[in-house]
Amino acid sequence: MIMASKTITPVQEKIIDLEIEKSKLNREKSMLVLNKAIFLYFSFLFVGVVGFINGYLNKGLLNLLILMGLCVLVIGVVPYIRTMHHEERSLEALIAGLKEGGMRSGSARKRG
Repeated sequence: MIMASKTITPVQEKIIDLEIEKSKLNREKSMLVLNKAIFLYFSFLFVGVVGFINGYLNKGLLNLLILMGLCVLVIGVVPYIRTMHHEERSLEALIAGLKEGGMRSGSARKRG
């Protein structure tokens, strides 16, 4: 919570709003990648199981499809976790900067 004695200029308030919107966009992008990875994972499993039950696939191909599905899932989850961790740190830094006394020169968020 911001104390009444410390005021934020309209420009600083706009910068904070833009940083929050940028954070939301990054989270949405990583969510899209995660959703597609989960969809592909279940698609690989479905095709593998149905193909194996109907006799189109042998055990080796079934194992390969399951392994490929797991690889796709890992490839989708890792960027999501990294993005969430980065955005969480950025928002915590922004909140800490505001609690310390408003935004100093520029932004409280570490650029990189």
